[in-house]
Amino acid sequence: MPAPSDVPIAVEEVVPGVYRIAIPIPAPLRDVNAYALRGPGGWTLVDAGFHTPEAEAAWHQAFRQLGIAPRDVEAIVVTHFHPDHLGAAGWLQTLTGAPVYMHEREIDVARRVWQPAALDGYAAFADRHGVPDELGPTLTARRRKVLDWVAPPPRPTPIRPGEALPLGGRRWEVVWAPGHTDGLVVLWQPEEGWLLADDMVLPGISPNISAGPQAAPDPLGRYLESLRRVARLPARLVLPGHRAPFTDLAARCAELEEHHRRRLEAIEAIVDRGGEVTAWQVATELFGRVMDTPANVEFALGETVAHLDYMVRRGRLQATWRERTRTPGTDAIPPAVAAADPGQAPGLSRSAPQRAVIVYRRA
Repeated sequence: MPAPSDVPIAVEEVVPGVYRIAIPIPAPLRDVNAYALRGPGGWTLVDAGFHTPEAEAAWHQAFRQLGIAPRDVEAIVVTHFHPDHLGAAGWLQTLTGAPVYMHEREIDVARRVWQPAALDGYAAFADRHGVPDELGPTLTARRRKVLDWVAPPPRPTPIRPGEALPLGGRRWEVVWAPGHTDGLVVLWQPEEGWLLADDMVLPGISPNISAGPQAAPDPLGRYLESLRRVARLPARLVLPGHRAPFTDLAARCAELEEHHRRRLEAIEAIVDRGGEVTAWQVATELFGRVMDTPANVEFALGETVAHLDYMVRRGRLQATWRERTRTPGTDAIPPAVAAADPGQAPGLSRSAPQRAVIVYRRA
């Protein structure tokens, strides 16, 4: 196997002065799009990838290809706290001395999520949504590994919605678009019609919208509101966080909204068939063989809970506590895998049996 520094990476000038850099990530998507914006006095980097040896090598290669010296980097923007976007930001800040900019809410979320104390919170979240006991240690181990991929943390400077940032010789407007995460921002360049959309709008795949122990209430509702607002931007080119740039922003936003409408209907049908089901039972029926790694199990569970919570809040489903029992067949672990506070859902009491799960049924 070649050393990380010997593996070529893709660096592409997508529009004048804006370069897309494919940073390899240890995840099914295989890489994340970081961007380098060239300005008259230096460079701005947008997003960072996981902090891994492969990512470090990719950044060094990109710097060589673009003729960037570390001192040439004026700013680093992190669009949201997920590890494929935040992870190497602290290392890049140490390398370049540049400030790291993040939404003020996302700074707080990152500090709470990426610490060992948060592992117990996720374990409790998984337990109360019916994840089998034997799978819990695997999920915790995966999240513990991610802590290594986001260290060292950056020293971020907060940015606010509506703020205009001088990046790469142009002024980019900070647009807050919560849902995928609570403090996610996209960057809008109105004169050129360019949108740095990170994971807000992706081509060909739907961004993961997850509930979790540190997530803000109603993530799907917030995402759909953000989607409708972003769809109104007169973008001529969308630069996403994964996969290739695309042009028809409004059409893609409409497709994503329709995707979630269909997913809500599919979940309602699963609840109708089961009568009273846990999020784990819904997730295994909804995603099935896709839940083939610990990461995909986490994504599937979070997405399922976000959709269930959306329907509880709008009176389509009810959520109640039930004493946790093991029912053969319903809690099976997918064969390839050997923030919502429970009190957030309307009508769900914060008091529960010592070992209980949340179950959902028709309202």
